[in-house]
Amino acid sequence: MIRQEACLDCCLERSELMQRFAFLALLAVSSLFLVLSQSAVACDHCVAKQKATQQASEGRMRHVGGSMGTARYEGVGFSTVSADDAMRKCCYWGQRTPTGIGVVRGNGGWYATVLYR
Repeated sequence: MIRQEACLDCCLERSELMQRFAFLALLAVSSLFLVLSQSAVACDHCVAKQKATQQASEGRMRHVGGSMGTARYEGVGFSTVSADDAMRKCCYWGQRTPTGIGVVRGNGGWYATVLYR
């Protein structure tokens, strides 16, 4: 009888360990997903900033080709008033959700690129 109870206790301990392991594995995967999703958004800001910098260096507002990060749409804007005004003049502003925003001051004003979902 003692052996059977010991075996039952051992099985329960293994079961508890497996549950804890499964929980920790799930926690690790979800943490990794969170980190990757945040870095993707941060990357979108980098891409938008690079595109705005390219426009400012050329002294003209235009869609710069290349990567759009995780975004599906891109808007560009220019303003002599302020960086916020340049951002508000970008296509789709207020209509789509931004994933990356870059504004750079160049000759004559501010150049903006906004990437959207």
